[in-house]
Amino acid sequence: MTIKRLTSRNTGATASGFTLMESLVAMAIVGILLTVAMPSFSTFYSNQRLIGAAEQVYNLLQQARTESVGRGQTVYMNFSADGSTTWTYGMSHVTSGCDLTKTVATDTGACRMVVSDGDAAFDTGSGATDTGDLVLYRFASTDYSGVSLSTAAFSSWTTQIVYSSLRGTSTSGQINLTGANGNLLRVEVSLLGRAKLCSPDGSLEAYPTC
Repeated sequence: MTIKRLTSRNTGATASGFTLMESLVAMAIVGILLTVAMPSFSTFYSNQRLIGAAEQVYNLLQQARTESVGRGQTVYMNFSADGSTTWTYGMSHVTSGCDLTKTVATDTGACRMVVSDGDAAFDTGSGATDTGDLVLYRFASTDYSGVSLSTAAFSSWTTQIVYSSLRGTSTSGQINLTGANGNLLRVEVSLLGRAKLCSPDGSLEAYPTC
């Protein structure tokens, strides 16, 4: 019995590849596409940071109103904002003018709320009974690079929105936020304590125009 060994033969086909010129052309096209796409990516990320910052302000104002009614206590929203990209704000029912420089809930004057940690002891806000009940409510610009914040048209104090325990009514005001690309969002607070998030210049179509 004869066993034949199978061998492959060169059929004449040659492996194909890119020439140097073709590679250079492809790289040029990719470069052009990236140049066109980069502004769109930059605008997208700028808008996302702006939206995140505005939504956070809006949600905390909503919470402040709910807390004032639920607790039967006055709740204060304090702002330190001059239109720059460095700003802070916080909420407290313990201290009317809480200190926005304090970053620990147990610090004297910090923007804090009392939230029971589930044990038998319950603190009134001073920290003397149970420091575990003290929760820091302070937010800063560090998470929203390039977003500036300013306050305007406050009906009472220039740096504060005050929510009354009487049906959540409040002082009124505006919190204006500007993204790195110049787009604007505003949170408006009415005397009834209602917050509205809107776009003053219509630059963000997902939000109603102010």
